[in-house]
Amino acid sequence: MEPEIWQGLRETYRPQQIKTLFVAESPSRGQRFFYLGNSQLFRFTYQAFVRVFGNTVGQTPQEFFLWFQQHGFFLDNLACESIGYLKEPERQQARIRWIPSLADRLAQYRPGSIIVVMKSLEHHVTQAILYAGITPYVLVLPFPTRTYHNQQVYVDGLSQFLTTRKV
Repeated sequence: MEPEIWQGLRETYRPQQIKTLFVAESPSRGQRFFYLGNSQLFRFTYQAFVRVFGNTVGQTPQEFFLWFQQHGFFLDNLACESIGYLKEPERQQARIRWIPSLADRLAQYRPGSIIVVMKSLEHHVTQAILYAGITPYVLVLPFPTRTYHNQQVYVDGLSQFLTTRKV
């Protein structure tokens, strides 16, 4: 899918007021995308929400995305185009290049909380937050892939955040 298609689909579920913003690295190069309901990030995010809120979050991806939107949640990426396939030096450069764009979006969104979904993005998102001039609560979680440990730390950390947050 082209970046414009990803962005259009994402915007379909953008709440008027974003209370909690999830920031991941970038859309994938393939056909996996959070807002298609077919990615690892979707799977483990949904698992945490069901753990905390039960079936009220919906039983299909579309029902969940509407619930997610209605409760002020939104997912955006540091980079608006896929960079995960790049070798490490180029990937780091791409992350740095996308910081101003994320800062502009953060200044527009003004979320109360930001969940950084990948520990190696913490510095980049922190820079964007500083440039945006906002002071959200920030939670950094590992991307829920590769290892069972990362998946469990993600689901447990997100569940704990959701339990303490008023929805």
